[in-house]
Amino acid sequence: MDALDVFYRIRHDQDRFDELLANLRYVFATDSHFEAMAVVSAQCCFVMRHHGCRPAGRDETGALVGAVTTAAEALELCASHGPEILITTDQLEDGDGLELVSQAHQRWPSLPILLVLKRVSLPRLREALRAGAQGVLTDALVQEGHVLMAVESLLRGEPFLDPGLGRLLEQGGRGWDPQLSAKQLAILQLVVNGLTDREIAIELAMPFDTVRHQLKAAYRELGINNRSHAVLILLQLGLLQPPGLPAVARADAALALANLRTIAAEQPRGIVTNASPSPI
Repeated sequence: MDALDVFYRIRHDQDRFDELLANLRYVFATDSHFEAMAVVSAQCCFVMRHHGCRPAGRDETGALVGAVTTAAEALELCASHGPEILITTDQLEDGDGLELVSQAHQRWPSLPILLVLKRVSLPRLREALRAGAQGVLTDALVQEGHVLMAVESLLRGEPFLDPGLGRLLEQGGRGWDPQLSAKQLAILQLVVNGLTDREIAIELAMPFDTVRHQLKAAYRELGINNRSHAVLILLQLGLLQPPGLPAVARADAALALANLRTIAAEQPRGIVTNASPSPI
């Protein structure tokens, strides 16, 4: 990777990212001392450009609560400073990034957590989603400037999943089949696409109260109580598509799944059908 070339290619996004983080309290955890220092340096440079003075201490480094290399330091900063988002890599100098995600989510369930996977595998991705990471992307997408997109999604209350990781889940994430209706899946797919409940009601031409009722019923079936976790679980199972698939294809996929379940239910016990769900 030519970092200079990447920088100038994503410079516009980087400026937007700087402006976003200027007013957003955040903790950054990584296994690399260099990455931690680079984050601090970038934040200090931003303060100097916009305020005309060199930061003299932690309280003057803008919204950056801290850039650390251990899980214990990250948890301590979260407890003492109440950040609005936690960004961490899966590998840390001391401790484990996935365990950090789990502990932070248990202690502060409403805290958005963005996890950067440096070692990508299906088991680690599943563990990250179970731990409570609302956003997951690979180190490669960080280099392409996708952190801004991920952070903005999490701050809107929407999950973010690296498209490549979404494909990984689709290929190997099937097994448990929660009994959700085609209507519930259609609603949740629009949740993935970033629509609010009222926008979903307009899109599907159904009452707003029906949308809310269907979502609550889906949460009960999944054993959770919020939309972010519902989406991540269903992405993991391959029952929803990551953002980007045309709406017609999403609706067709949900209908196909419902039809296949009907066929399976009508099969006499002991008879195996050759029908298999289309990848959705």
